[in-house]
Amino acid sequence: MAISASEPVEADAAAAVPGVARRFLGWRMLVVCFLANFLANAVTLSAFGNFVVPLAEAFDVQTATIGYGIAMAILTMGVAGPFVGRWLDQGLARRVMTIGSLMTGVGLLLLSRATELWYAGVCYVGLACMGAALFGMMPSMTLIANWFVRRRGLAIGITVAGATVASYVAPATAQYLIDHHGWQTAVSAFGWLTLAVSVPLFGTLVIAHPEAVGQRPDGDGPPEADAAPQPSDHAPRETGELMRDARLWLLAVGFGLVMTSPVVLIGVAVPYGLSLGFSGQQATVFYLAMAPFSLLGKVVIGSLADVAPVKPAIMLVVLVNVLVWVLFYVEPSYTLFLVTGAIYGVGIGGAAPLQGVAQGLVFGRANFGRASGLGAMAAVPLLAIASAASQALLGATGSYDASFVLQMVLVTLGGGLLVLLPIPRHAAASG
Repeated sequence: MAISASEPVEADAAAAVPGVARRFLGWRMLVVCFLANFLANAVTLSAFGNFVVPLAEAFDVQTATIGYGIAMAILTMGVAGPFVGRWLDQGLARRVMTIGSLMTGVGLLLLSRATELWYAGVCYVGLACMGAALFGMMPSMTLIANWFVRRRGLAIGITVAGATVASYVAPATAQYLIDHHGWQTAVSAFGWLTLAVSVPLFGTLVIAHPEAVGQRPDGDGPPEADAAPQPSDHAPRETGELMRDARLWLLAVGFGLVMTSPVVLIGVAVPYGLSLGFSGQQATVFYLAMAPFSLLGKVVIGSLADVAPVKPAIMLVVLVNVLVWVLFYVEPSYTLFLVTGAIYGVGIGGAAPLQGVAQGLVFGRANFGRASGLGAMAAVPLLAIASAASQALLGATGSYDASFVLQMVLVTLGGGLLVLLPIPRHAAASG
């Protein structure tokens, strides 16, 4: 994608709202970003498991071969991170997100017509998932970080809740379409949905910064004439300087290790439930128990992060995630299995908004996108490695115990790194 570093902040965004907008547009951005997270996850990752068997049968390969697609997708999104972050900090959110949605929609439409496995992989990983990296989690969090400072935790919590809703809605929708119309129609429907909703949504409503329409973060008025100057951490910094900042890597690796929990859990929760003697339907209820508490964790913990010190909340989330793997290790009863799902929902639900708030406090609005993108280079490989290691341990030992212990160690290590991270108590008024 040819985007010049010399291009100005999207001046055309201001044209969408003539003059100085009277009503604070941050809430509109919040709705847009919620939908961005919903769509990015719904059409790429959330329903992936529903397509594994149909695709394996269609291309005459083992299901494990199709399963590698998730790791490849995650790694691809991580590779895109530094470039996406740079473009976002240049104020190109509208352009980047619109191009990304076009890539995803076209990629899925081409995938629905694939007759060779390699071609299907290029369409899914190289187009659909790469496109989702341009309009999904990181772009939407960066856009929200530009529009909110004092209420950033709540806003990010609501934004990432879109992914949670997608994980609840997309698998059921995909399975219905697959059962009644085949996998090609299901993929095609997801592609047309992306094009019909996201392209006009991002192309007309996204505004990279509130200043482009004469507004301020959180809808605040102009700063007082005698206001203190913003800290140097919150001024634009060179990419090389960011890379030399140890806080960036503590933040990225620390949260990356904590976020291995959901990636590993995707592959083990239902099979582990089956190994405990639960039916497939009973094991799936784990996610039904998780979903409402994940939404609650995102909103409540995100809101608390706006008014209370962030580090204690991070430590609480770390401890809750460790507890989940401890409860799995003791071979829970069915009731405790579902309770574990609810506990997990709260713990992992609060992680994303806390990461966004901490990153905003440390690096400010001007560096949020690049800090996110650079950090992804360290965090994303951890997710892929943890997922592969979990499956390798299961294959080598025939038991989930080693995998669960590994997760306890990884999450605890992530918490230890985050303890070392110095986090300011408040952001500057400029964010």
